[in-house]
Amino acid sequence: MAPDPTSADDLAEEAAALDGYFSDTPLEPRPKYPPLDESYQRCVVISNLPKVPEAKYEKLCKVVLKLVSRIGNLVKYEGSDDMTGFFMPKGDDGNTAGCAFIEFESPSDAKKAVEVLEDYKFDKNHSLHVTLYERASHLDEVEEEEFTQPEPEPFKERPNTMSWIEDSCQRDQFAIRHGKETAVYWNDGRGEPAMDYDGAREKKAGVTWCDYYVQWSPKGSYFATLVPNKGVILWGGKNFEKLARFAAPGVDFVVFSPQENYMMTNNNNRNDPHAIKVFSIQTGKCLRAFPLYPKDFLDASLSEAERSSIPPPPFQWSHDDQYLARMGK
Repeated sequence: MAPDPTSADDLAEEAAALDGYFSDTPLEPRPKYPPLDESYQRCVVISNLPKVPEAKYEKLCKVVLKLVSRIGNLVKYEGSDDMTGFFMPKGDDGNTAGCAFIEFESPSDAKKAVEVLEDYKFDKNHSLHVTLYERASHLDEVEEEEFTQPEPEPFKERPNTMSWIEDSCQRDQFAIRHGKETAVYWNDGRGEPAMDYDGAREKKAGVTWCDYYVQWSPKGSYFATLVPNKGVILWGGKNFEKLARFAAPGVDFVVFSPQENYMMTNNNNRNDPHAIKVFSIQTGKCLRAFPLYPKDFLDASLSEAERSSIPPPPFQWSHDDQYLARMGK
């Protein structure tokens, strides 16, 4: 079929009319891509998962996804159904490799997954091991060397913190704070109290063993002295040896759990998000910190004076140290 001359003429006229609007500069489009994140800070590796065949693959994926989704949202890639924040590789035999790669939306969720899921009892035969991907990639670069068994540190017997019960006179003890002095006395209710320890060892060394407040643990195993600009020091044993130091600047109150496994400190600072700290006495680690008041506990409509008159909600340990409760609003 011959071309339509009318249409060709129209196109020529239209091209001529638009001739001044076209540029001779070549068009080189440069798409704007989002910045590439190569840090892998949002990724974790979960190992020691069960190794299952193809028939159980989908079921295992659902269980693991449900578990990690409780920590935070997994990353999603727009326009791709295949690329998600979850990948569970398989071995040459078709079974899963016993690990999974997880990518969260934020690095904080990845760190939280390591804290929460590490040593998590997945089933009766598998306890999970969770590692940040960046750390796992560094482990691949570690050179293999012959393992040398480290020499164990010499055993150092801890002081007997219940030695006061073995007192031949069956006496009890009490502490007195007077001026800048702190002293512990024996007392049997019949004779004059007898000095047991007054910090003489620390005085000789030029060290302060107590600046403010003292507290016995429920069973008498530990004697806590407060040095507000540093924290809490625990003493115990026949000679009141220093057992541990806990960093709690500004502390002005401590309380022990019933079974003496934990110690809670408080600096009564309303502006400190870590005003209240819970320590493990055995390890010395701070396990959890709380603000003086829970979020939204104080009514925003109250004046500053009214807020100051409201005491912080109290805590309560269970008798066996398994639980710690705090009164709500």
